[in-house]
Amino acid sequence: MKRLALLAFLLFAFPAKAIRVDSLRYAPFGMLHLFHPVTPPTAVAIFISGDGGWNAGVITMAEKLAEKGSLVIGVNILQYYAALRKQTGACYYPAADFETMSLSVQKKLRIRQYLKPVLVGYSSGATLVYGMLAQAPAGTFRGALGLGFCPDIELPKPLCAGAGLRNRVLKPGKSYFLERFDKLPAPFIALQGMTDQVCQPKATQAYLTGLPNASLVALPKVGHGFGVPAHWLPAYLSAYDRLAKDAAPARAVASLPELPLTVVAPARPDTAPFTVFLSGDGGWTSFDQSVGSALAAKGSAVVGLDAQHYFWQARTPESTTADLVRVIRYYQQKFNRKDFVLAGYSFGACVAPFVANRLPADLKANLRQVVLLSPSEKGDFEIHISDMLSIGSPSDQYDVLAETTKIKALRPVCLFGSEEDIPTRDRFAAAGVPVRTLPGSHHFDDAYAAIANVIVSL
Repeated sequence: MKRLALLAFLLFAFPAKAIRVDSLRYAPFGMLHLFHPVTPPTAVAIFISGDGGWNAGVITMAEKLAEKGSLVIGVNILQYYAALRKQTGACYYPAADFETMSLSVQKKLRIRQYLKPVLVGYSSGATLVYGMLAQAPAGTFRGALGLGFCPDIELPKPLCAGAGLRNRVLKPGKSYFLERFDKLPAPFIALQGMTDQVCQPKATQAYLTGLPNASLVALPKVGHGFGVPAHWLPAYLSAYDRLAKDAAPARAVASLPELPLTVVAPARPDTAPFTVFLSGDGGWTSFDQSVGSALAAKGSAVVGLDAQHYFWQARTPESTTADLVRVIRYYQQKFNRKDFVLAGYSFGACVAPFVANRLPADLKANLRQVVLLSPSEKGDFEIHISDMLSIGSPSDQYDVLAETTKIKALRPVCLFGSEEDIPTRDRFAAAGVPVRTLPGSHHFDDAYAAIANVIVSL
């Protein structure tokens, strides 16, 4: 305790680093409050207020994170919930709103490289960040930190299940209880005041005990209001550091340090071709990882490129091919096998034909197949927010369909979900590109083994 007291004294005894504060109007959040660090941000935090709105207490909490080098995006939960209640769907999926907002703000601010955000919430905001972490695909958020956490949420409709979140009705049309979710894709840390009279500490402790990827930090002299910073600030900053550490994607190998790669080793020694897999524009999420794991289970090592990270800044077909040639040659040696498959999903599927067409002759001879999962007719070599919203982008300047017809000698195959855009599928087929169909929509009903079966059987 003496060490914590000393740390708290030092935090307040010396002047805080100067930060810049401004605001940005962004639907459906109303006014966003931006706290800019002095130097380029090393992490991004989205801070969600409690029912008191964007007041002095949460402003202090946000400022302290910005002083540590994070860009902090402040959200008034009252404004967001007002917009949410106007939605007509059967359930709410705030994780998508927050991911899109994070992408948009970082693009607007010209952040050099996209940083997956840490979700931070106070009181009702703490409940929301837990719900979003549970419903979002793995890889969407770095983690979530809740101050004064209760698992009940006051909304007229439940949160959508997403990755598996379940709700229980408390008051019909008014509030729901978020059930324990034992597959949290990233850490959730609850900072719980032991004198909290709103969210009972024993109930919160019981809720989180034994929950994988969740932990509780008990704060002895803290109530629900988090009124005395010296009693909670050191623990708050320490917990945030655990989540924000290494915000940039991990690199797979030291010899390719600038490339956001993920390697999935095969389940058994095999001579099957390895797969170079280009992710969708959401990055290397649970979908891409699961497809990679399914391929690895069938003996194909997988080298995955995080498209969201790599294409955050504009690339060209030539520069992308040059990077992937280095990747392929490196892993041909590492895996001791020459043959490989080039596959891409969604955004990555729009990139793959251009790469295949520009490979040097010796690598084209080693290329066993080009597999395009849910490609579009047009594409680009830069991430656009409009693409992630599935509304198309006027800047999509590359003709994917035409490029695919140029590589027929390299055996391209398109794989679509049965519920996807039929005209797009038909135009690829009409151009003479082999097309396969699996049940489901853009994510193929998460039938990862079926996707892998198609790829390895081609």
